[in-house]
Amino acid sequence: MIGARQTHQTFPLAWLLVGFTVALAGLAGCQSSPFSFRGTTASSFLRTIEESKDPNARYVAYTDLSSPRCYDNDEQKQRAAEVLVAKLKEGREPIATRAVICRTLGMLRRPEARMAILAATNDEDSLVRAEACRALGRVGKSDDATILARVMTLDVSGECRLAAIESLGELKSTDKRITQHLVAGMEHDEPAIRVASWNALKSITGKDLGVEAVEWKKYVDALPDVSVTASTVKNPIPAAAASTIPETAKRPADEIP
Repeated sequence: MIGARQTHQTFPLAWLLVGFTVALAGLAGCQSSPFSFRGTTASSFLRTIEESKDPNARYVAYTDLSSPRCYDNDEQKQRAAEVLVAKLKEGREPIATRAVICRTLGMLRRPEARMAILAATNDEDSLVRAEACRALGRVGKSDDATILARVMTLDVSGECRLAAIESLGELKSTDKRITQHLVAGMEHDEPAIRVASWNALKSITGKDLGVEAVEWKKYVDALPDVSVTASTVKNPIPAAAASTIPETAKRPADEIP
């Protein structure tokens, strides 16, 4: 009786485990399932981007491409950058996905992404503009600092202004006007803007003159005027990014510090 009872109790459990295993195997072929098996290489992520109709799966693939561990060589990074640039230009992905494309392009630091990122700093959505500004600090040229300074001054989005300031610190422009913008930022009403401007100044100059703007102003005023470089003449700001900020995203004149 005991043996029969044990068999009766364990038999349904065994079939339940088999059924669960079969269900998982079936779900493995469904891209929208949380149990889907995903690749781990750049090639598999790119295949998902090109073939999947699930926007969530593509979003994850765009994110995964930011990891340097998924690439075997620079050729794969170049291919990934080319695909992401093309998708960004198409403008068919959702807002959050376009933003993560900008982020991944910034992480890849591929120069071929610069033009698309410059255009994305002019996106109608602040989430995309913010990520594009961050990416521009990684893929841009020092001359692009003028675009970031404009975002820092005019954009209505605080996140975009902070992203622009952070990237100014990465570009390390020698343009005196840029450092003057950052000194002005140290006197901004928003603490986050003041701190970000201070950190950017330290990154650009390699100095730390403290948190008082007056000391930085003395230092910056003594710098030589270097506003136009040879690269500025050879690589003018592209027309697609000249306006930088949509009219709807500009701050009123009386709000500009």
